[in-house]
Amino acid sequence: VKTDRASLTSLKATLSPASNAALISSSISILSGYHIRLLWKESKSGVKTWRQYQADTREEWARHVRETEGWLYAIQSLRNAMTAQTFLASTVLSLVTLITGRMWDILRSASDPWERRLLTVQLASISMTMLFSSYQFLQGVRLMTHAGFLFPVKHDQTVVDNIMRKTASCQWLGLRWMYISIAPIAWVVGGSRAFFVVACLLLQFFRSIDKKPEGLSYEEFQGMNS
Repeated sequence: VKTDRASLTSLKATLSPASNAALISSSISILSGYHIRLLWKESKSGVKTWRQYQADTREEWARHVRETEGWLYAIQSLRNAMTAQTFLASTVLSLVTLITGRMWDILRSASDPWERRLLTVQLASISMTMLFSSYQFLQGVRLMTHAGFLFPVKHDQTVVDNIMRKTASCQWLGLRWMYISIAPIAWVVGGSRAFFVVACLLLQFFRSIDKKPEGLSYEEFQGMNS
């Protein structure tokens, strides 16, 4: 534990407190500013993002299942999606347990009050992002389980369509929080400079996956179901 703490301290000691604060605040501003702008684009400018395309597709899928009464196909598809999201939730929980245990050992052995506060903030940021991720995955599983029971019962209503739209949002949020958790992990391992670099890389990654999907024949799919 002492070796780990010494290595972490040496990575952060080369920068002044002002530089560390500037890099940390810049990293948080990059990630938060991007998502605020993304929400504004979706709600105000009418730009279609990947999340909206995914939600529209699931809603159309639910309508197709209801109209064709393909209950067996629907249950099989829901089971596969639930298995995938349950695996992601359990994986995130396992990782946060391991990281928390390791950081707790380092935190208990830290003698400097400032270092203890910093480690506490870092541990909280990692735990919160990963727990939010796992929660959203599990919420998606809960909603899909409910949808599986509602399909044959509410076949003449749009209740299931709305539920499936919510499951797409849960999956998107689960993945998004999981990706964001990489930034505070980099902060712990490599200091504020690594935090800033990872935030910039995540920004480019998010831009590539949040844009309008291409080559998925989405417009043709919408035209067939309109």
